[in-house]
Amino acid sequence: MLINQGSAARLDDATPWNGLYERAAEQQNDLVSEVRTAVDYGMHDPVDSVEMACTAAETAGAVVRALESPWALYTPQDAATVASALFVQLQHSADALLELRRSVGRIVGRGEADLVAPAAAGQPANLADALKALHSLSDTIHGLVARHASTTVRALDSAPGSAPVPADTHQTVVAVAALLAEQHEGEVTLNTCHAEGDYDPQTDDGFGCGCDVTVLDSDEVYNFHRGDSEWSLTRDSDGRELTDGTTGFDTRETLSTSLRTAHPQQLTDDVLHVITTDRKTAVEAADGRWAERARAAQHRNG
Repeated sequence: MLINQGSAARLDDATPWNGLYERAAEQQNDLVSEVRTAVDYGMHDPVDSVEMACTAAETAGAVVRALESPWALYTPQDAATVASALFVQLQHSADALLELRRSVGRIVGRGEADLVAPAAAGQPANLADALKALHSLSDTIHGLVARHASTTVRALDSAPGSAPVPADTHQTVVAVAALLAEQHEGEVTLNTCHAEGDYDPQTDDGFGCGCDVTVLDSDEVYNFHRGDSEWSLTRDSDGRELTDGTTGFDTRETLSTSLRTAHPQQLTDDVLHVITTDRKTAVEAADGRWAERARAAQHRNG
């Protein structure tokens, strides 16, 4: 398993801090591509302005939600890329505030709206005051980016890290098996289906290398594997025998990430959470059956 030491910075002196954002945005990303296609098509009217402003607002909120996850970022380098993108977002937001001010001015200039004069001393600020303040706010944001963006992004990009980073699906399975063996008291078995080095990640069609992990817990047998571009966990008790002698599963637990090279501990936590939840459910069911028998006995003796 490869270990990410994070010692070599990906940004050299000739690459600006927003280079990480530009590099990541150029990679396959359907959301970015859709926005860029809309820009290339042309935006000239209020519908375009409103749609893009609302899209930007939703996207900013989605970033907050994404970063709330305990596994939102694996390495300092992941954080550097996100920081690079967020500082670019700040710059664009500052520019958008100025363009909003200019757009309102054009509406007023066409005689299609009236704008009151700035409020007098001691009076509450009005729209004219707010629009005037947008220029100052834009300058403040650009100043913040100029002072802190490069330092923040470069420091994160060069920070050492030791997160286990699998190079392919097989390494992920092997790493999860090792962690489960350490963190689960039951028997854990790595089931391999190919010789070492025979797996070619380029041929991965979403079903991984075929290797999986068996986990024993009390009376249940679990199987951790990859299939249909997802990480899943099945219970032997949910299986049904098919006519060809194999076992089929109509029920499976889909784990929280679909990344082929997900952090092994993230997947391990998911597996252990399912097992712990099943234990709790079994105890509650047993308690319920005991209480039902006790009520029945009380009724008979009543």
